Amino acid sequence: MPKEHFSVESISSLSSVKPGGKIHVIGVSGVAMAQLAVLLSEQGYQISGSDKEFYEPMGSFLRSSKVSLCQGYNAQNVPADVGLVVIGNAVSYGHPEVAVCEEKNLPYTCFPAALYEAVIKGHHSIVVAGTHGKSTTTAMVASILLKAGEQPGYFVGGIARDLPHSLAQGSGKFSVVEGDEYDSAFFAKVPKFKFYKPETAIINAIEFDHGDIYPNLGAIKREFDNLAQSVPATGAIVCCVDFPEVKKSVEEWRGKVSGKIITFGEDSSADFRILSRRQSGYLQEIVVKGPGHEFVMELPAIGAYNARNALAATIALINQGVDLQKVLAALKTFKSVKRRQEIIFADKSVTVVEDFAHHPTAVSQTLSAVAESFPDSEIWAAFEPRSATSRRKIFQDEYINSLKLADKVLIKTVESRGAVDSGVEFMDVGAICDALNQAGVKASAKIKGDDIFNELTAKSPNKRVIVLMSNGAFDELPRRLTEYFSR
Repeated sequence: MPKEHFSVESISSLSSVKPGGKIHVIGVSGVAMAQLAVLLSEQGYQISGSDKEFYEPMGSFLRSSKVSLCQGYNAQNVPADVGLVVIGNAVSYGHPEVAVCEEKNLPYTCFPAALYEAVIKGHHSIVVAGTHGKSTTTAMVASILLKAGEQPGYFVGGIARDLPHSLAQGSGKFSVVEGDEYDSAFFAKVPKFKFYKPETAIINAIEFDHGDIYPNLGAIKREFDNLAQSVPATGAIVCCVDFPEVKKSVEEWRGKVSGKIITFGEDSSADFRILSRRQSGYLQEIVVKGPGHEFVMELPAIGAYNARNALAATIALINQGVDLQKVLAALKTFKSVKRRQEIIFADKSVTVVEDFAHHPTAVSQTLSAVAESFPDSEIWAAFEPRSATSRRKIFQDEYINSLKLADKVLIKTVESRGAVDSGVEFMDVGAICDALNQAGVKASAKIKGDDIFNELTAKSPNKRVIVLMSNGAFDELPRRLTEYFSR
């Protein structure tokens, strides 16, 4: 366990660093940390950062900035006169640069605490939380506000195609950030959203996830209880009651939380209810009825999932006085986050869709959306169980039900990661494939990405949509398939 030097209570403030002072970032090449480092350098701090590798696109982004980069971790990377060290959440106690912090009693912080000071503090804080839809909904809110001339601060945990960057300081009334429920650092085993002090909280879903840090659904739900309770009386909690745990939580929160609860979804009890959706290719028309409102959203994104995301963004903003017509106009031209149901190739016979889906609900929603948008095509699903939870047996039956929505399924087998997987019971990919085959879905387990590539590129007489689902690189299959079909 970390020694007494490291704790949430001992985090130092960004404001404690004098203007022009030195800040060192451990684990600087992640999407979030890289952009924070560059933002801080633009604010006048002297920033250095270290990482094992500098992968694209963040490698080029960092090298084109004023951030001083150190490849590899070494105690010598930490400046002797550093004013603050930002420790990434992938960094563990015992790390050589963390050891320097302890030995020299250096001030330190974590990403969400620094983000609050750099982007959120002093603005109306909109925090987008929930098991699903965080990145897309955050990007929607930020994009709408930018198009409405509001100049928000924002942070999206992905590459937001409708925004100039995924992180910005902003100068307007609002900040909007993705509120992750995953822990913040080895010394801050609390959700990132705990640091963000929401005045408007969006909760899209509550389901079990992150089995490496949460023992059960109840443990996750308690964190969302705390989030709802943190919203002040002048604020709002925008909740999707299509998810049973959210609906149940809303009933428990009524009369106990200070903020106004506003519900939405297709559920008949919702304050803002989706009455109908009409999908035409990658465009959909969504009819909504709410208190004092009835309107139609036109959205260039597929599925009920994105309809709910767009409605959450709309409710959060019109509740804060943003003109509804400006919101609807902005949504009509929205470009989603990369790797969120993103078409990366299309011709007359093959469409390739890349998605971040790894939770069984996300897999189901993605395949449902694709089936709805491409009714005349076969769906070939390639799935890589890579996240800490998706690799475990806990969701094995759920994955079978989710993947039944495809015509053909290829699943990469789960490999042990050594000591970190000690005591973990992995999902049985072979058993999942057996169950799918019995249900009439052609399914097979593959050890190598090359084998999946060969099957996906095999000739077929039928039109098909290839859906690649992984929260990692998936053996470069997106790039390789795009290059192959583009020949």
